[in-house]
Amino acid sequence: MANTFASRMIINVLGIPGILLLVYLGRFYFAIFITLVCLLALREFYLLCRIKGISPQFSVGALACILISLFYYRGLESTILSFSWQNIVILLVLITIVFELFRNKEKGTENIAITLGGILYIPILLGGLIALRQIDLLDYSFGMRLTMSLFITLWVCDSAAYVFGKMWGKKKILERVSPKKTVTGCTAGLVSAILIYLLIWKLGYLESSQSSVSLSILDVLILGIIVGVFGQMGDFIESLIKRDVGVKDSSNFLLGHGGVLDRFDSLIVASPLTYLYLKLSIGSGV
Repeated sequence: MANTFASRMIINVLGIPGILLLVYLGRFYFAIFITLVCLLALREFYLLCRIKGISPQFSVGALACILISLFYYRGLESTILSFSWQNIVILLVLITIVFELFRNKEKGTENIAITLGGILYIPILLGGLIALRQIDLLDYSFGMRLTMSLFITLWVCDSAAYVFGKMWGKKKILERVSPKKTVTGCTAGLVSAILIYLLIWKLGYLESSQSSVSLSILDVLILGIIVGVFGQMGDFIESLIKRDVGVKDSSNFLLGHGGVLDRFDSLIVASPLTYLYLKLSIGSGV
């Protein structure tokens, strides 16, 4: 127990400031970091599926992580080596299908489905963090503040859900998927997410100084709901996968914190929804 606690503290002390520093630096540094996170998380996802006797193609998944990150980094309207976003998706599907013909592996249909499903689940969704970080090209620091706020709010949401659920939670919210999650804990996470976003907005941290972009109180409330509801849903989705294969953690890569997929499961759902909402609501200004 002492070793686990010490390991968790080391990861927290080094990891949290490190992530915030990378968010602050942005650009190439943050894009490389998220690409590595996607690669590690996708590897863990594929290894979990191997427990079920499925053999996904990690090489194709790794290629997808790199290409998708490049598109997010350069902008979704860009082209890479004369290929558009749609061309790359078609190419990845064709490569996966053709490669499977020559792999001599059992469960070919499942191998193809999990290979492509993992790409949809991790790099396409989590890669949205790269797009969010540079959402406003007129005010690059605005993307930094939005991304920083997302990370901080998610951490507070997770902590509040854990503490309140541990101390006062009784009624389970989705016991079939996650036996320890309670209505009280999830409600505390949602309320804390909304309050933290409101506080950050009230302090003027979510204002763009160089462009016409501005967030209303309605925008902030919706962002809080995205984190408080869908961020926690990301945790449930990963729990569903782990419960299906019969494991507690996606890996032991982060010592007492489990795997990379365990640490970024909430962001997999919350970050692309945050990006999509902001593009739809204030897209004309970014």
